[in-house]
Amino acid sequence: MSRIDFHQILGVKPDASAAEIKRAFKRMAMRWHPDRNPDPGAHEQFRLAREAFERLTEAHYTDADTAADAPPAEDAPPPRPRGEDRHMELEVDLEEAALGGSAEITVDARVPCAPCDGSGHRSYGRTTMCGACHGSGRIRSPQGLEPCPTCNGRGYFTDTRCSECDGRGWHPAERQLSVTLPPAMLPGEELRIAGQGAPAPDGGTPGDLYLALRARPHPLFRLEGHDLHLSMPVSVFRVLAGGEIQVPTLGAPIDVLLPESSTETRIVVPGAGFPGRQKRLAGNLVVHLQVQYPRFLTNEQKALLEMADQVMSQQLDDQSPTLARWRDQQRTSA
Repeated sequence: MSRIDFHQILGVKPDASAAEIKRAFKRMAMRWHPDRNPDPGAHEQFRLAREAFERLTEAHYTDADTAADAPPAEDAPPPRPRGEDRHMELEVDLEEAALGGSAEITVDARVPCAPCDGSGHRSYGRTTMCGACHGSGRIRSPQGLEPCPTCNGRGYFTDTRCSECDGRGWHPAERQLSVTLPPAMLPGEELRIAGQGAPAPDGGTPGDLYLALRARPHPLFRLEGHDLHLSMPVSVFRVLAGGEIQVPTLGAPIDVLLPESSTETRIVVPGAGFPGRQKRLAGNLVVHLQVQYPRFLTNEQKALLEMADQVMSQQLDDQSPTLARWRDQQRTSA
């Protein structure tokens, strides 16, 4: 029995950190959670992802406990703090998810505070009277008057924090971000945009932005797994005569051969569904034919149908064995 590679399941390197493993599991959970993904195999994929996360997390804690007794590494620079990752949903048309495209999104941003030049402090302070000594700088004790320990005998506090940004050094804002969508992204999959997450404190590396795709309802198609389902009305005369019918897809329309006199109302076109990517094959296009009968017939149409019925009645043995047997039964019972 082959050994399960939990790193491969989550798509992380063997030396991935606990934070990277957690981010990878979160991406997998958003993609394969059965409540978000109707694919029949989603439940098993989610179970494997959860097991991989639990095993790798447990291994990290075990390694951390073992390393706790080891002496600290010499001259190792402390890791610089990294900004948090951001997760958003991006709603797109089904065509954009299948064929790729571009989108403009609004993301949270930070702009430096102009009054304090982004430092969070000002060169001059704001003076506030000490409430403990009421500005006198002294308090009464059994030994007499002593310097106030709250304000160190000054009687006041000087706060140099910038009042405009409350010491943060920045103001919240919004900015537009252009996003390029690769083709063949299924709804629920995530697009990672490096460095577009939350900024890091003290000039560290910013986090990443993860966009989970959500497809808008389509007027024609219904996506089930990788297959596209289409309900298409077709004339009863075309069903009887057969021939090619033009069927829409997410790209250009295609011609599909309809067998004559077919009673099948479901046509499967292999590979014409949602496009594939890498090792994932393209889905099928499933066309559900809705046979349409005319509301009324003109005299010319009636005459043509009468003629067709007369010709058919002379060839019942070949064209309609059921009608032929019925005819023979009537003759026998007469």
